[in-house]
Amino acid sequence: MVKDRTDDSPVLVTGAAGALGRSVVESFVAAGRRVVAVGRSEASLGELAAGRESVVPHAADLTDAAAVAGLFDAVGAVPSAVVHLVGGFRHAPLAEMSDDDWRFLWTVNVESSFLVFREAARRFATAGGGVLVAVSSPAALAGAAGVGGYAAAKAAVLRLVESLARETSVFGGRANAVLPGTMDTPANRRAMPDADPAGWVTTEQVAETIRWLAGHEASAVNGAAVRVPGPTL
Repeated sequence: MVKDRTDDSPVLVTGAAGALGRSVVESFVAAGRRVVAVGRSEASLGELAAGRESVVPHAADLTDAAAVAGLFDAVGAVPSAVVHLVGGFRHAPLAEMSDDDWRFLWTVNVESSFLVFREAARRFATAGGGVLVAVSSPAALAGAAGVGGYAAAKAAVLRLVESLARETSVFGGRANAVLPGTMDTPANRRAMPDADPAGWVTTEQVAETIRWLAGHEASAVNGAAVRVPGPTL
């Protein structure tokens, strides 16, 4: 039976210093939750947490199994929710994709997800529940020309979420994925200067969807791929 732990345990957010990560942290803090903000840059995390007792920064390499286990140990209490935002994008036709680009996509997107998901599942089992929310992509649903490597990596993340949902539901856990459309971020505006961002989804909108999935209001949602496309499909 799926259940939600609504105790005072923290929410763990990876990729917290990125554009979406900052919006996710703000959303949970505004809801009165304590957040463990995880990233690789101590300086960026320190800036995010400055002056706020409800945000605890923690720098970690999420492609290293020992570092991921150490992160969960450092948190102390088992997180009631784990939000995994770490990912990366590179594009090229498969015939032109370099070995380095393939390894980057698989390491950043899939390896980090596997390690975080595995540790979350272990901790949720001991606590009798917990919620994981990950970020995949609409590209995971259908491979398109030029983004085959990225689509494969994000499809792998989605399949891991679906399996995790079934495996953790037996002890009260849940796992879901959000699939945002093009997000209105400074990086995307720089990369696509001729595009109209009015049709893009905001990071705040994606963050609110993530927070909803992590809360008791979404207790019946498990193993879902929730698309958040923005106003223009």
